[in-house]
Amino acid sequence: MTPKEAFDDIIARAQLCLDLHVGLIDVRRRGIRSDWKESFCGLMHWPKGSNIERVDSRDAVVVLRDGCKLTRSSFRKEALEELLRSALVVAVSALDRYVHERVVKKVVKALSGKDLNRSQRELAIPVSDALRIQSTFRKAMRNNPNVRPANEVRHILQESLHQRTFQSWSEIESAFELVGVNGLAGQIQAARHAATIQPLKKQLGDIARRRNQIVHEGDLVRHRRGGQPKRHPVDRTYAKNSISFVQDLVDTLDKLV
Repeated sequence: MTPKEAFDDIIARAQLCLDLHVGLIDVRRRGIRSDWKESFCGLMHWPKGSNIERVDSRDAVVVLRDGCKLTRSSFRKEALEELLRSALVVAVSALDRYVHERVVKKVVKALSGKDLNRSQRELAIPVSDALRIQSTFRKAMRNNPNVRPANEVRHILQESLHQRTFQSWSEIESAFELVGVNGLAGQIQAARHAATIQPLKKQLGDIARRRNQIVHEGDLVRHRRGGQPKRHPVDRTYAKNSISFVQDLVDTLDKLV
């Protein structure tokens, strides 16, 4: 699995959340006609008196069975906004996983070079991990004198990197510096023929901020004193544009490095 393949798999799931949102919103304004209800129950061999509900969306007709926990209100635009929030979270996860894949596959080789940049020089692992490497290496040497300690270092380093997030611009820039890619902002700016990189940084920061509001705060507005729970607004256009932005960014990164 390449980093881009991992990204494509995850971003497709974000797009699915987006498609489900627009495809499941109930547009029906009236209840079920009694003759349609009786005919449908007969077709399904359900009791004629079954208390079913019908949802008519842009792309589907959903019939809710008697006793179903879902109701027509579950398909209202406001209720299905949770799919938009999910789409945003998954899109950022796709970017995070892509950067992780790029870094963990190349970092050990990059650190073996002579002219290390600041991020490479300052990369560190906990002392406990260093002691674990030493212990593992000693045990391995007793059984196999040809054991390669670099493999254990690679494993520990990858574990450490997977505990970090690569979602903001500074985190992504630092990640690529770890594999020897310097001046990432300038490279992206040139590839996009942009006058400045600032709009990209700002949009990425805003998407990461919205992701954190959803994941860490339940997307509820903060209240200084009491008040009822109130969610931050989210709309399909913003979610769609955010997914497209992440896709374009990764496409650019994948061509540059």
